Amino acid sequence: MFPFEIPPGTTVRSLVTQVFPETHAKLVPKAAGSDAFTIVLALEGLEGGGSFTADVKGNTVTVREEEARQRQVWVCARAEDAERFLGDWSGAKRFVPKFAPGGNLVLMSDPRILKRLAMVSGKIELALADFEGERVAMTVALGAAAKKTIDPEDADVTVEATVAVFEELLAGKIAPEDAIAEGRVTVKGNKLLAMQLALAVAPLAPAKKK
Repeated sequence: MFPFEIPPGTTVRSLVTQVFPETHAKLVPKAAGSDAFTIVLALEGLEGGGSFTADVKGNTVTVREEEARQRQVWVCARAEDAERFLGDWSGAKRFVPKFAPGGNLVLMSDPRILKRLAMVSGKIELALADFEGERVAMTVALGAAAKKTIDPEDADVTVEATVAVFEELLAGKIAPEDAIAEGRVTVKGNKLLAMQLALAVAPLAPAKKK
């Protein structure tokens, strides 16, 4: 099971501003290096404002409630969808990884993963076609694309999966790049960009059985 605990009473805002930095400091080793990266998270419809900037340096994250213009990663999602996932992570944990990564890389915010992501350039929409009976999606802009004015409706590629396939990914039964190559997910647009994203996060995959 993924070593990530959600304290009782956690809200979406406190998840971003408190739980995330604390978890990063706990799970990212100093060996990750001291490279600095900036992540912007925009949660549409979040009461009180939903723009956050996370400044990552090594195993330290500082989150402020504003949207930095200089960033390597930009993520946009609906606050109501974030609430639904938070409810799962706080309870049933159906949608959390069920495996331990093969190396000492655990989090997407690890600078070693962010360095790989920053080398990708483009806008990707990641979607679930049938989450609780409806389609939910988030848009991620990486590299040079993250530095431009963002339109979440204008992705270079859309990668859409069913919940069943998503659960296979979370269980470590199939790698993201294999899901794309084998047609287990629907890809519309720049397939090469989708594959580049999948390969960028490949170090987070579970250890292969000998």
